[in-house]
Amino acid sequence: MPTPPSWWSDLAAHLAEHRHPIYAADVVATIARLILTATTSEPRTLLAHARNGTPELVGALTDFFRTHGHLDPPPGLADQRAAARRARRIEAIPALLRPQVTGFADFLLLQREQAQQLGLRPNQLKTIEIRLDAVRDLAVHLHAEGHMSWAGGTRRPEHLAPV
Repeated sequence: MPTPPSWWSDLAAHLAEHRHPIYAADVVATIARLILTATTSEPRTLLAHARNGTPELVGALTDFFRTHGHLDPPPGLADQRAAARRARRIEAIPALLRPQVTGFADFLLLQREQAQQLGLRPNQLKTIEIRLDAVRDLAVHLHAEGHMSWAGGTRRPEHLAPV
């Protein structure tokens, strides 16, 4: 192999630690051949070539690449996907109740950003989505009962009103 990939020594150490020595040596040699035939050492492309040509490597390669962060989505992609999911949740809310929920979503994101800046533990994107799911479900329920604003959702049902 002319120039070993930047992760090559980490792979060898990972295999030596997690696999039988004979298996690890065989996997290292087979991966080296795969890199030479695929002419790439980029993790996703290498995994695709392994799936097609040497499926016995897929488990070891996937384990290593995930453990060492080589299969993480590109920076910003997780945020883009989360923003798209939030937008879909907000779009599912009846139009009359939507502006307040949009403000609530913006507040949750601001709260997350401020926590990161202060070195606190910010809410995960999944937590924000769960909260928006709950608000969406409540909005759909209130709208189905005829409420046209959030203010109407706080009144007591007639059978619980004081006499």
